[in-house]
Amino acid sequence: MKTTVEVNDALHRTLTVEIPWNMLQEELEREYQELAKKAALPGFRKGKVPHGVLKQRYGRQVNDEVLARLIQDSYEAALVQNKVYPVAKPELTRGELKEGEPYTYVARVEVRPEIELKQLSGFTFAEKKVELQAEAVEHELEHLRDGRAILKPVEGREEAQKGDTAILDYRATRDGKPVRGGERQDHPLQLGGGNAVPGFEEAVLGMKVGQHKEFELVFPAEGVAPDLAGQTVRFHVELKALKQREVPALDDEFVRDLGEEGVSTVAELEAKIRRTLTERAEAQLRRERRDELIDKLIEANPFPVPPALVERQQDAMAREMQTFLSMQGLDPKELSQGFERLKKDMAGRAEREVKAALLLAAVAAREKIEVSDEDLGKHIQERAARSGQNAAQVRAYLDEPEHREEARLGLRREKVLDHLMKLSNMEPAAAAAGAPATPAADEAPEARGDKA
Repeated sequence: MKTTVEVNDALHRTLTVEIPWNMLQEELEREYQELAKKAALPGFRKGKVPHGVLKQRYGRQVNDEVLARLIQDSYEAALVQNKVYPVAKPELTRGELKEGEPYTYVARVEVRPEIELKQLSGFTFAEKKVELQAEAVEHELEHLRDGRAILKPVEGREEAQKGDTAILDYRATRDGKPVRGGERQDHPLQLGGGNAVPGFEEAVLGMKVGQHKEFELVFPAEGVAPDLAGQTVRFHVELKALKQREVPALDDEFVRDLGEEGVSTVAELEAKIRRTLTERAEAQLRRERRDELIDKLIEANPFPVPPALVERQQDAMAREMQTFLSMQGLDPKELSQGFERLKKDMAGRAEREVKAALLLAAVAAREKIEVSDEDLGKHIQERAARSGQNAAQVRAYLDEPEHREEARLGLRREKVLDHLMKLSNMEPAAAAAGAPATPAADEAPEARGDKA
């Protein structure tokens, strides 16, 4: 087999592959021998059909099958021999099969660019410090108290007022037909909380327990299901009960009831919240610094990006967004932003992700940054601690080759970014909670799976 490689540009290579006739002849003869064993044609016993008859009847099919197999095998071999690493399926130009002559085909492939790392350090960053406001601690304390509030019946009054929690049965119709998901029983609604469709709480205020009421509201243009945006909906409401939320006092007894280990006083709880919020803010600043560093690296080390990788990343990000929308109770098929629109909106982010992944991989190769078994073991322990699983469960999950490779690439990305932060005298803060960043689509294991 002979192969020549032409460098078209930074992202494309053209492979011309010549398969010798003797190789073709051997494969064709082997295929006819197998066919002869099972071919059954009128006038011939099974296994006794002459070669000439088989060739006349099945020649085109046999030629196509043999060529497809030889092209696939020779293409894979040509990639390895010439160290060509495609990122998408090849564009094939097939030759003509002529008896006694070599068979030639041409494969044009898109490849990863060769990245010249020009600048990895010396970047300047705007001064930023973590400043925790006292209001943040107070907000967390109020959130804890609010989460443990209890509802008690309103006594001596039957008319709904602001601050009450109204217990409602309601159903919604549009043009006389039920609105999907628009019926609830014993639904608690805090009046004045701003959690209902504009106008709904105002309509309930002043109602009396046991009263039925009907009213119409025009849904806002945004923030609701697309099929209801701007639509007039009629509500049928019954006020079944009124309750008041009783929030516990912030004292040492409340703190002890929380069951926080090592925390038994209000002062200790405040200190723990302050530490947690500070760590969270430091982790966020660390992520922002890394994003800023990546942007500077991309700007300082330009290179062309393979369109196939960008599109693959767009697909992955659009699918992820569709999953998120589905989890929010929205049907992606009914959204004005269909898959192609979502994919288009992801173009800029997808290109940045691909550039970042390729750059960091190039840095890892040059700086010889790898992920050891010890690194993976430590990751397993940390992931188990964060998720509440035991290490054996996490290890079983990572035994799957795809999951293990994903974790390895994520850890390598973290190690590379740590290294680059140090080069720029930006020592990383304590590691942020959460799993390593999921690699971009192009960082998937090199399987040379872009088959011919």
